[in-house]
Amino acid sequence: MSPVATPVSPFPATYMVFLTLRCPLRCEYCFVRKEDDDMSASTASRFVDFAMSHQVSGPHYHVNICFFGGEPFLCIERMSQIVNEARHPRPNVYKTPVFTATTSGVIATPEVERVVKDAHMSLLISLDGDLVASRSRPLASGRDSYPVVARNLPRLVSWTHEAVVRMTFHPGSLDLVSNVRHALELGAPSVALCPVEEVPWETHEAALEESYQALADWYIEEARRGTILPLEITHLLLASWHAAQHGAPRPARPCGVGTSLLGVAPNGQVLPCHRFIHRRQDALGHVSDDALRGDRSRYLHLASSRLLGCDQCSARQVCGGGCRAVVLEQGGDFKTGTTPGYCVTTRAHHRAVVHIYDTLMAEGNPAFLRILNRSRSSPLTALYTQ
Repeated sequence: MSPVATPVSPFPATYMVFLTLRCPLRCEYCFVRKEDDDMSASTASRFVDFAMSHQVSGPHYHVNICFFGGEPFLCIERMSQIVNEARHPRPNVYKTPVFTATTSGVIATPEVERVVKDAHMSLLISLDGDLVASRSRPLASGRDSYPVVARNLPRLVSWTHEAVVRMTFHPGSLDLVSNVRHALELGAPSVALCPVEEVPWETHEAALEESYQALADWYIEEARRGTILPLEITHLLLASWHAAQHGAPRPARPCGVGTSLLGVAPNGQVLPCHRFIHRRQDALGHVSDDALRGDRSRYLHLASSRLLGCDQCSARQVCGGGCRAVVLEQGGDFKTGTTPGYCVTTRAHHRAVVHIYDTLMAEGNPAFLRILNRSRSSPLTALYTQ
């Protein structure tokens, strides 16, 4: 008998909002096509009414509005409008907006500072490491973006109560220890390591394994000194593995696509998530609607237990199965498929996590035990795990 998926709440709490598809960078691995497509003032107002309504976000008290792009700070006026309108009191609506933004790190103007501070906004800042590692994300002019981002990073961090550096890596930038160390030296409070899933990792598996194991050895070395490296996704996997050792089941779903999380295109189309920005045929409606109109059944009943090829995978206890949009883009089946790149990178990261866990638990490392038992929830998590 096929396993039955556990139904999830039909009310999304997180909205990935594309203010624009324009960007000052031309990252080789970016999934967003650069187009002159900005959100209008009227669409922004409709989005706020949509997301803050009981018919859409339901019983959720906190509504997470995540500004995405493109580069959202290119549309700082529209961002400010949404912040102000979402915070405006509404009759019989008791909801609080929470604001986050993902940024290339290239724009750090006084107006950005004003809006970030006023909105108490958390930031996910892109930086792939040192100058060499950042060569795959040049400015539109072709010049290196690294000097600009390195200069802006401390300023952006100082403007927010929470910042994470998103470090995207690929087979050409696999010195993870050096790149993480470099980001921390520049002032990154923490780092989320995000592999480019779409590349053929199968031909680089040995090098990837070596890089993750070197990272694990560094993590263990620092923990023995009483310092825990601020590696966001590694900590999520460690927490999941720790829970699995105490009988917790594997993640029930690959992600929050179409359920707890939705994307919103600049023209107001509602998408299953932000990765569907160029799959408008999958739109679930429009922000001008008074409720979610599209058929979300395939998202509401998506289950990790149905994914083929996972039963014998060593990482299945910490893995939900990867991005559904990438599966579709690579010709896979939405309900049962995975992608080779995701599987290879997740297994390598998981093996590093097991090495860290087994070593530090055997030693009873106090700093490690504290981090395992620390409960942490952040709206930024949706920005680097979806």
